[in-house]
Amino acid sequence: MLTEKDIIRHCDSRVLRRARNLVKADASIFDRRCQYKPGKKPATQLHANVSSADDWRTSYDVILKVDESEGEVLDYDCTCPSSLSHSGMCKHVTAVALVFLEHPDTFLGYDLNRNAKSSDGISKLLKSVEDRRTAGSGEGKRPETEHLGTIDLGVLLTHDTQRWSAKFRISGATARYVIKDLPAFLDAVDKQETYSYGTKLSFAHRKAMFTDHALDIIAFLQRAVSIRQELENDQLSSYHLRPKDLEHDLFLSMPELVELLDLLDRHVFYVDDLNKLNHKARKAHVIDGNPPIRVEFTSVGDGGFEMHRDEPITLVASGNSRYIWQNGAFYRCTPDYAEVEEFLRDVYSNKNEVQFISEQDAPAFCSNVLPSLEKHLEVIEPPEMEVMRPRPCEVIVCLDRAGKGISCEAYAQYDDERCGLFEAKAERTKLSYGLRDLGAERVVRRLLARYFPVVEGKTTGTQDSPMRLSDEEDITRLLFEGLRELRAHATLLTTPEFDGLISRRHPHASVGISFKANLINLTVSADDLPRGELVALLNSYRRRKRYHRLKDGSFVDLANADLAEADDLLVDLDLMPEDLRDGSAVLPAYRALQLDDLVADEQKDASFVQYVNNFEQRGLANYQVPAGLHATLRPYQVEGFEWLCTLSDMGFGGILADEMGLGKSVQLISYLLAQKEARADCAPALIVCPASLVYNWIAEFEKFAPGLRAIAVAGSKPERDDILIEYAGENPTGTADVLVTSYDLMRRDVEVYQQIEFSCVALDEAQYIKNHATLAAQAVKSVPSKHRFALTGTPIENRLSELWSIFDFLMPGLLGTRDSFAKRFESPVEHAEGDSAARLQALVSPFVLRRVKEDVVADLPEKIEDTVMAQLAGEQRKLYLANQDRIAQQVQHREAGEFKKDKLKVLAELTKLRQICCDPRLHYEDYKAGSAKLDTCMELVHGALDGGHRILLFSQFTGMLDIIGKRLSKEDIAFLKLTGASSKESRAKMVAQFQAGEVPVFLISLKAGGVGLNLTAADVVIHYDPWWNVAAQDQATDRAHRIGQQHTVTVYKLIAKDTIEERIMQMQESKRDLVNSVLGGDGISSALFTREDVLALLGGDGR
Repeated sequence: MLTEKDIIRHCDSRVLRRARNLVKADASIFDRRCQYKPGKKPATQLHANVSSADDWRTSYDVILKVDESEGEVLDYDCTCPSSLSHSGMCKHVTAVALVFLEHPDTFLGYDLNRNAKSSDGISKLLKSVEDRRTAGSGEGKRPETEHLGTIDLGVLLTHDTQRWSAKFRISGATARYVIKDLPAFLDAVDKQETYSYGTKLSFAHRKAMFTDHALDIIAFLQRAVSIRQELENDQLSSYHLRPKDLEHDLFLSMPELVELLDLLDRHVFYVDDLNKLNHKARKAHVIDGNPPIRVEFTSVGDGGFEMHRDEPITLVASGNSRYIWQNGAFYRCTPDYAEVEEFLRDVYSNKNEVQFISEQDAPAFCSNVLPSLEKHLEVIEPPEMEVMRPRPCEVIVCLDRAGKGISCEAYAQYDDERCGLFEAKAERTKLSYGLRDLGAERVVRRLLARYFPVVEGKTTGTQDSPMRLSDEEDITRLLFEGLRELRAHATLLTTPEFDGLISRRHPHASVGISFKANLINLTVSADDLPRGELVALLNSYRRRKRYHRLKDGSFVDLANADLAEADDLLVDLDLMPEDLRDGSAVLPAYRALQLDDLVADEQKDASFVQYVNNFEQRGLANYQVPAGLHATLRPYQVEGFEWLCTLSDMGFGGILADEMGLGKSVQLISYLLAQKEARADCAPALIVCPASLVYNWIAEFEKFAPGLRAIAVAGSKPERDDILIEYAGENPTGTADVLVTSYDLMRRDVEVYQQIEFSCVALDEAQYIKNHATLAAQAVKSVPSKHRFALTGTPIENRLSELWSIFDFLMPGLLGTRDSFAKRFESPVEHAEGDSAARLQALVSPFVLRRVKEDVVADLPEKIEDTVMAQLAGEQRKLYLANQDRIAQQVQHREAGEFKKDKLKVLAELTKLRQICCDPRLHYEDYKAGSAKLDTCMELVHGALDGGHRILLFSQFTGMLDIIGKRLSKEDIAFLKLTGASSKESRAKMVAQFQAGEVPVFLISLKAGGVGLNLTAADVVIHYDPWWNVAAQDQATDRAHRIGQQHTVTVYKLIAKDTIEERIMQMQESKRDLVNSVLGGDGISSALFTREDVLALLGGDGR
């Protein structure tokens, strides 16, 4: 087996060392091939090309024949000049042998089993024949793997005066070529195209083909070429790209040259320095470290000096990186070499080899420049320069305490000679010999001027005229910043009195909480400090001051103070240090749960712990659902009722934030009824809601709690005043248990409401006060009440400030002021900073109860049905009553026979009434006023969409669907509309869109959507106008509530209160057949449809 020892026998140590250097520069050996020769003595013949070390354009052909089995070198040859005169292997042959031993797989044709292969010509002929044979047969080409990961890029740098350029050479295993068109090369790489450079190198320019080094060079070229092309396209740029600029040479800017040199470190590259005689491309390398630069200074007769330099250098610098080109190498300089960069660039590299320093400038040069040169260069200097150096200097700064301030004197000490730092230039003390170190003096003088108010001519910084500080800010800057800087450049002498200014104390603040008389007592104390110091200390810490001055005049370094826990607690409670009178503060009881989460257990006393435990146990208490409730509460509704009772008993408020359709209203009604049953004389409650829901609340009370008298505070201003005056003042006479009004009317009547003491104020759809600056929000917060609750499915719609506004109504101060909330929670939560979201959740979670349908699915039926009442008002109500009275008179004046004859006309009139209930515009084109049902419908739509639900909205009037569609468009709500006029294709497309979740609302007419649709993506169904044919209504609902539905379906029936719609609903069970025949739309049973029935529907008694 062939080994390195077999190779060494054929070369000396000098040749072996040089060969190993060639092996390290792996790219120098290319076009590697291996061939096996059969016979009695099988041989392995190696071929390769090796680059010349002196000229990158020159290479030598190497042939080496070995017997791998016997470990014998059979023959070798090289075309280099030294092989002709050298008796053994040259460095090129040796290098090829060593590479084969280490990496035989890099030789084309290598076979581990040493199977002999046909000659190249024979192999090429056979391949050509095979390619022709298989062309068109469907067989694909063999994968191109022979170049995988072997393609490298070489670099030749050219230096011409102040300009650098680069050529790039591509090298494969078999050949290398100069890249003649850089953009074309980069385009081939970008498109992964196959490109041929010659007969020996053609490959697909995929990244896998290139070495890592080549990929780095390619990335560099892509940036460089892109910059030039962008500048060419920039009309404001003066740069113009000539056609041949990127064909051979890439002219480099200094930053580009530095970047390229960084990439060439530890790789072979060449430099052709055109500034030198007999120049040619020579191998170069990068050396980490500073170059050996020598300068010599000599004395001249007129008292000056001459500087002589060696061979000039070239400085390459960009940003914090700098290289020096010298003697065939780029030296990568250390960062501190920047001290001599200006000298090397402007002086050393000057075209004049000799530079002159005048006698006048010599002292400054020796003092300010020479030390840096000696640090980094080899400097030869005459004795005359030595005496011009500054003498060793020690700057002394003396500090003392002067009353509440500080005094300072400073001087420069030269052995036994002393000089003032602040002497005028004309009066500057001269030393007995040598020069003063004005640089060292200047550094300290500038530092003192920064920290002391030195005034020229008024203070000299001496014992007779010391510098002084009296301002507290100036003193602390000196103590906590200046001393550190001064110690780096001067010797500090301080008195014990001065040292006492910096307190060695490290204050630690501890917290304690207790509970008494339904109030929380918070105490904060700092060990090692009297309580009188605490407020000022915390104030300094709160203002992020670095220090705090105690009453004894000393300063505490707050960076070492343990005050963060106490300050964070005060911030969370929105307290200022001044709120801690004698170290304590009193807080309302509703902050107990917040404190329980913020304060460690060992800081709570027994009274506080007992109060919190009582609250948690009350949450498990079994409050009895009131007997007068006409409803059976589901388990989660019982839990909500008990939660409201618990908060009420503890004096807290809260947000009932259940998802739409879970019955928030019946839970609140249960609580109000329980309060009334517990105390018959309790003050009335107030419910504030959107105007469209006022009468729906009245209907809910009538349905679930008929024992509570609920009245609507609506109508004209005099009508509202007549109601409210009965409840205002010290002796109210009103008998209602609950008042219900709208946000708008409540705002208008706020002055009267402020005179009424309510047992409870509850806000329905509480997001109406999300903007704390609105008049409605300010009005509801000003109404006196013992308890406060909010009902909303979306306590936060867009911003956290909406939650703050609701809590500012419920429990003012719990979340702090608006500004402090924004600083402590809103901004940090929106930017996901720290644990702000977790802290806010801990603060509000005890006072927010939210369940979604998925949470209580076991308690829910598959379908929840609810009737929502809308009270006609204003112009709409006038139109309805006028038409109702007109129709009633017509029917009353008809005999039975006439009625039977005109039955179809009567039906048409009843339809008109129903259209007026929906929206008068269905019958009156010029109607401009509003529609109570449409407003109520939009409240339901917004509530459902805010909760993430999908809606089916049914109406038997296609004109109504048009009106609803316009309203949805106006409010930027996307919808689909399906009517009898929709084609089968559009029908299928709309169903697919809705089921895919692309659109949240689907408007459907009765005839178009009653059957044949599967719309299980919806979980909310709204029947805008009642379909008194119950089977038809159920059939429409089943579009959503059917097999495949994953959620509970909530069905809302919109009914206009005190109209034909409500009366027919009441008659539905007793005269189902009559209702179906009257309004079903398909057939009419004359036997059931009588004059008396119609009069009853119109609000008469049938007589």
